[in-house]
Amino acid sequence: MIRLGLHHLAVIQGLGQSGSVSATARLLGLTQSAVSHRMKEAERRTGSLLFSKNGHVIALTQAGRRLLQSADAILGEMALAERDLDRLSSGFQETLRIGGACYAGFGWFPRLYRQMRESRPDAAVEIVSAVSEDPGELLVNNMADIVLAAGRVEKAQIHCEALASDQLVAVLPPDHELAKYSFLDPIRVMDFPYVTHHTLPEDGREYDMIFKPLKIMPRDVICAGRTQAVLELIAAGEGITILPEKAVTMQAGYMGLRLQPVTEKGISVHWHALIRRTSMDNELILKGIDLLKTCLSRS
Repeated sequence: MIRLGLHHLAVIQGLGQSGSVSATARLLGLTQSAVSHRMKEAERRTGSLLFSKNGHVIALTQAGRRLLQSADAILGEMALAERDLDRLSSGFQETLRIGGACYAGFGWFPRLYRQMRESRPDAAVEIVSAVSEDPGELLVNNMADIVLAAGRVEKAQIHCEALASDQLVAVLPPDHELAKYSFLDPIRVMDFPYVTHHTLPEDGREYDMIFKPLKIMPRDVICAGRTQAVLELIAAGEGITILPEKAVTMQAGYMGLRLQPVTEKGISVHWHALIRRTSMDNELILKGIDLLKTCLSRS
């Protein structure tokens, strides 16, 4: 028998995000006493200590953090379901959700959106807001139907479809001392702060294709989490990075950053669409992959 309702999970999620009863109450449109009541009720129903208090700060216990994982998944799925129902009531029969690894760019999206509307006016297409260090998680957690990644993801439940070729490029401020060269010698990366999204090694990225084979690592690594934050740090002269060219061409152009091939011959990478193996015969997803191949090849 299920002992907790969505209203309990919403409180757990709110406290996990804010650590505050008052902030959670504002988020959910409740009184603070109502939030406190649901906290006590959740602990009583589960027979577990879910929250610990230090002054006005509320922290989740190990049991609370476990429930938070389920709350995020369940409430996220409910939000998606309600959004899909809204779209159905507006005349859309299906929704294609496209996500990307944390470094992915979306300059191709307007072209894909127009082409999808022309070919499938009954279908909506959207970019999911969630990003992940592990792009496969967006599929496993049913947060996206297609996920873009520069490299393959080897998981039994995921199918990788090749989309387009690309190359790794160094991203530099225009006045950086390395900008005078026609290409980046990877050894020179050691001499400067290196800005990256995260420190998780990935296939098809700089660690796998450059640092590991050369047995080198940047001495000073700055983790920035999002592409916009990475590029803002570089524009401010705080470091350099290496990314797939298609992921940064548009933003780098707007910000006046220099893109430089890595090594004299260049280093190729390949973009893939990741989909669930159970979706390999889904007509809308297959249409989305075809459009991605066309749009990425032109970007």
